Amino acid sequence: MTKYWEVYRTLPNADNQKVINEFLLYKKNTNRSQKTIEEYRIQLQFFFKETEVLFSSITNDYIEKWLTEKQNGRKAKTIKNYFNILRCFYLFCEKKRYIENSPINNSRKREEKCWELTKQFPNEENQAVVHEYLLSMKVANLSEATIVQYRFFLEKFFEEREERFSTITSEDILNWFIEKQKGLKEGTIKFRFTIMSSFYNFSVGEGYLVKSPIKSRWYPRLPKPVPKYLEKEEIEKVRIHGEQISIRDRLLLEFLFVSGSRVGELYKLDREDVDLEQRTAQVLGKGKKFRLVHFTEKCALLIERYLESRVDDHPALFLSARETRLSIRRIQEIVENAGIRTGLSSSLYPHRLRHTFATELLAKGAELSFIADELGHEDLKTTKIYANIPNRAMISLYRKYMG
Repeated sequence: MTKYWEVYRTLPNADNQKVINEFLLYKKNTNRSQKTIEEYRIQLQFFFKETEVLFSSITNDYIEKWLTEKQNGRKAKTIKNYFNILRCFYLFCEKKRYIENSPINNSRKREEKCWELTKQFPNEENQAVVHEYLLSMKVANLSEATIVQYRFFLEKFFEEREERFSTITSEDILNWFIEKQKGLKEGTIKFRFTIMSSFYNFSVGEGYLVKSPIKSRWYPRLPKPVPKYLEKEEIEKVRIHGEQISIRDRLLLEFLFVSGSRVGELYKLDREDVDLEQRTAQVLGKGKKFRLVHFTEKCALLIERYLESRVDDHPALFLSARETRLSIRRIQEIVENAGIRTGLSSSLYPHRLRHTFATELLAKGAELSFIADELGHEDLKTTKIYANIPNRAMISLYRKYMG
């Protein structure tokens, strides 16, 4: 029986088939869902069934031409999905050194104006106000990913609606959610209510209407989230693994463990941002705001060793083998691989190390206000999720007496 991480059909080039299977198995081993892997498999089969050319000889021009031909009758989202899957496949090939450089033109991926609507609404006033709202998010320095998520949902809501946003009733909105959002997880539905509420609160603030039609009682009552963190034994396993890898990767893991930095903050970090004497680093966080993070003496020694091993003058603290700034995706892969090789029961990712940092501070008696400062949280409510974590001393006593 064919496995879901293996190509089902015979491709014209056997070597292409072999590498695709290796890529899909890698995705399986990094805890990607079966649905995701099957989508990757189907799209790669679709692309490579039409060529006998070896994957390493395929050019960016060939890929662009193929994508252009497939646009006929297909949604832009589908074409973008083709592109992203091919890009992911070729990044894997680049990482495995099967090719020197990916043929994918990365400039295609980036949206220059994420706040601009991609669809034309039947009602021009709705179009204008939604665009104004998305632009306000950009001005407020919200991330591109967040703006795109909000834009996608608002386009979904308004794309077939002729009625003005200011005359849509609460009942209309609720009925639309009941009809259109069936089968979605409660967390997704709550997030979409949040988007609608944010849009209408903006409209009230701008004087377009007097009161928001969104009702707080509509929100699903979700259990309070408990952040995923590593237990002490797991932390030690990852650190022991760190002694067997490169100094750069060991430093990267240690810095995330002891500073609580986000992956985006680590990515932007330059050498000049690090003060070894004070054991601090200035990072650029959310909202393009700078803050100081701290690190341990052990981490400072690793930074010194790593910098002494380098002969380049690149400003970035973390460099790739090609002496370019280490990408966010590569940072994520280094952390993921550490989890796999350590034998953790669930996936490891940079934000889990951030949760571990906060949990360790809480276990050692740190106040939530101090943890909030270290994490760069402006609102203490964000930090209070860590108060939901069971006390380690209580867990230890339970296991002692109850097994």
